[in-house]
Amino acid sequence: MPKLPPAGRAHPGVPAAPPPGRTSRLALGTFPLLLAAVCAALGRFLDLPLLFLPLMPAVAALPAIGRPDVRRVLGAGAAAVGGVAVLGWGAKPIPVYAALASVLAVTAVVRTAARRVRRQELRIARLGRLAQVTQAAVLPRPPESVGGVRLEARYLAATPGATVGGDICGAERTPFGVRLLIGDVSGKGLDVVATAAETLHIWRELAHHESSLAGIALRMDTSVTRIHHCEGFVTALLITVYDDGRVELLNCGHPPPLLVRGGRATWLSGLQATAPLGLMRMAGDRCPTAVVRPAPGDWLLLCTDGVAECRNPDGEFYPLAERLSSFCGHGPTAVLDALEADLTRYRDEAARDDAMLLLFRPPDGQHSQRSP
Repeated sequence: MPKLPPAGRAHPGVPAAPPPGRTSRLALGTFPLLLAAVCAALGRFLDLPLLFLPLMPAVAALPAIGRPDVRRVLGAGAAAVGGVAVLGWGAKPIPVYAALASVLAVTAVVRTAARRVRRQELRIARLGRLAQVTQAAVLPRPPESVGGVRLEARYLAATPGATVGGDICGAERTPFGVRLLIGDVSGKGLDVVATAAETLHIWRELAHHESSLAGIALRMDTSVTRIHHCEGFVTALLITVYDDGRVELLNCGHPPPLLVRGGRATWLSGLQATAPLGLMRMAGDRCPTAVVRPAPGDWLLLCTDGVAECRNPDGEFYPLAERLSSFCGHGPTAVLDALEADLTRYRDEAARDDAMLLLFRPPDGQHSQRSP
């Protein structure tokens, strides 16, 4: 039977890091105006207006150095035109006209580039929203609450910019209780998304019709073998949360859960594991389950291999239980936000894997350390 640790004292929380600073947009917009004013003043003071006049096209081109914005481009162009007017007062008309034409030409070119960049940004934003909607439809995340079970989930994709991959999780309210799943499909990147989506769909159907976790596991094992053509597998934790607070678990080659109690996180011990889905024939279809009764206020954290086996560039494993304990002074949302940020900083970018975190709290039932 999995062993639950005794209640402990709360661990002090870790203060959140201050948000990073940002360059002032006002400074970016006023810099061309200040530069044009300085050049005009020096030109008139030194009585060398023709020396500073060729600098005005460069002032108009300043917004092109960073992210071009139409308003900043027009502002820089107006500042450069004003500088030409001041420096060209009383000078020969030919260099003044040449400088003015250069300023207008540069402003037109940079403004065209700014508009093009803006259109590209809008197009990319629309494609990004479309991708998010599509990915959410393929592998949706669980809601905040299902049947009295509170849930928080985070996903870190190995593929930059992706929000789906080979890690899956699900929560369903069924006649047998709230069924939870967290799994890791073998393979990496976006190539396994279709397999992950099909695996999640199969679990959802079985969760509503199979009365036992063992029955779900055995039927999923057959389906995963068919999907992978006997060449892949899925590690998974299958869980049923009953209305009285009992939690039944079946571990199919997956990292065990962590129990969060009294501000301290510990690995749930005593949970026997069977073979991953798709390989159960190697374990003789053995499906041992265990039942525990968390105390009121306890949380359980589920994770995938991308978290449990995460390493830094020095090859050191991520100390998940220790880091989770240090964040337990905050609420569940803040805890997972802190874990996600900390894990992102810790893991080796060259060897990272998809990572999933699922934190859930069972409904408070009668307090007991073991199932009846």
